[in-house]
Amino acid sequence: MTRQRYHQIGIIGFGARGQLLARTIGEEIPEYGRLAAIAETRENLIYRPEVGIYCHDFQVYRDYRAMLENPAIDTVIIETYPESHLEITAAAIAAGKAVLCDKPAVPSLEQAAAMYRAVTARPCAFQLGLNMPCRPVLKTAAALLREGAIGNVFAARGCCDVGYAFGHDVILRKFAGDRAGLVLGKLTHDTDFLQFALGTYAEEVCGFTANFQHRRHGTGETSDDTAVIAGRMHDGTLFSQSLTACGAQYQRRFVFFGEKGELRVDAKGDAVELALATGENRVIPAPQGAGGHGGADRTLLADFLDYVDEDRGLPRWPERICSSVMIPLAALEGQLVNTGNWYRSIVGA
Repeated sequence: MTRQRYHQIGIIGFGARGQLLARTIGEEIPEYGRLAAIAETRENLIYRPEVGIYCHDFQVYRDYRAMLENPAIDTVIIETYPESHLEITAAAIAAGKAVLCDKPAVPSLEQAAAMYRAVTARPCAFQLGLNMPCRPVLKTAAALLREGAIGNVFAARGCCDVGYAFGHDVILRKFAGDRAGLVLGKLTHDTDFLQFALGTYAEEVCGFTANFQHRRHGTGETSDDTAVIAGRMHDGTLFSQSLTACGAQYQRRFVFFGEKGELRVDAKGDAVELALATGENRVIPAPQGAGGHGGADRTLLADFLDYVDEDRGLPRWPERICSSVMIPLAALEGQLVNTGNWYRSIVGA
């Protein structure tokens, strides 16, 4: 029988995302545990009002290593930049903590291989914080694909437009000087969902990225804001993915083409559309939930803590460390990349 614990949770990196998850813990799943500590290097960080309402008496550490030494903390959530994820994850596992590490897992293939080996080398509880499959509408879409709603899938297409306002804000404030920042930060979600929903991984990838907007006076080093990707999955499914940062609003859409018809889904919508070859059109409701990302954050955290309580001693979906970053990183290469050979060399698939 699973032993349900009241978790003492520490968050490493307490910026906007870390504070949103703190609120989710305190407001939406207080029965699972509490925010017991944060590790944050910025001394004058301003907390969102909700943090004070839903989180009480948490310790503040300037060095995450000191937090990991606290035996009362059993679970940590890593919300720092990807460049530090490998180091912190390895240290947290060595300290015996359960680890939820936010995406992107790491900024390079070399670090992806190292992180995969680190989390599979010893018994541990580890999971990446990839929350897109937790959105009700995308969870429903993935289930329909598994059930064969459109038969064998031949092709899949994804389109992500973060919108001009978000792109300008995030690229110049967060990703300035980081060419891969937006491509890796956003398409990690989308390409992971394509592979996760189809139950496969990318075999070959060809992509290109470019920087068209959001540059200071039209010049200067900053993040690429546009990407086009095409490829073939290991099971033969053809796929494409695009990223832009110029639209009127933030949107993410996916279309799956199968032998029986099409499955269409808007990641921010509340229904899945089936357009079948017979002429039948069906709409399957999947209302968004309350809280962050349409309820996906609540589902992600609750599901992760349930997994931790099972005490399996096995990392959860460690192969997604590699698969979630290899497609965006291949697109940045601007040439055909055999991702499948690399993926199998690490995970042994």
